[in-house]
Amino acid sequence: MFGLYSSPLNMEIEGAFLSMEPYNDSLIYRRWGLLGNTERLLLRKSCSILLNPVEPVNTPKRLTHFLLVNFKKTLILEPGASKNIYITFPIEIGVFVSHGKDDFEVIDIFSFSRLKYTLYGAPSNGIICKYWESDVFLSPPDTDPWYTGCIDLKIVNDTEHMVEVSRSLFNAYSMKIYYKGNNVLMKAVMKVQSRNIAETESVNCSGKTRFKKATELYISSKLRVIGSRCIMEYGI
Repeated sequence: MFGLYSSPLNMEIEGAFLSMEPYNDSLIYRRWGLLGNTERLLLRKSCSILLNPVEPVNTPKRLTHFLLVNFKKTLILEPGASKNIYITFPIEIGVFVSHGKDDFEVIDIFSFSRLKYTLYGAPSNGIICKYWESDVFLSPPDTDPWYTGCIDLKIVNDTEHMVEVSRSLFNAYSMKIYYKGNNVLMKAVMKVQSRNIAETESVNCSGKTRFKKATELYISSKLRVIGSRCIMEYGI
């Protein structure tokens, strides 16, 4: 499962095989099987290996830092109301190696979920997004941690009229992923500002102390943007 391992390492996940083995005075990392082959040579004698879910916007290529989740059921929310729902999101798995005390660098990312891209907005100025379709649940659904996680999404209708909500857009730079056993989760808030505009943001899972916070890939990679919220201005 997800967590910290010591080298050497040999494991199999859903038909994908991972290994970290001695190679002369160094280490060699290999992944082969269902998801194809990759190999990395680490010029060091030992290391710790961290396996945890990462922001699901990296495979097959890092073309965007946005994830669009389309709901299979359209939601209708009363004026001024708020409601917690649960939706799923695709899992991407990061393999990290220790670079110092409590400091890890990613060397591999893979996913068992079949993902595709979509355009949110007009062709002239829209946003390229990773696309995912999810059922809507009123209680946390059962998920397979190698394939899907759960988003606890609070939708707040800040308008004076009923609104329909059929999708939600998330920015990887604000994602905070937690895991424990067979559960991978995020928590987010979606504030509806009009019939076509909303703001979303991922938040920390306060009170979820039994869960471990996943290493944030976009921080460990030292990537930065200004702002982490999403303004959905092309329809909700």
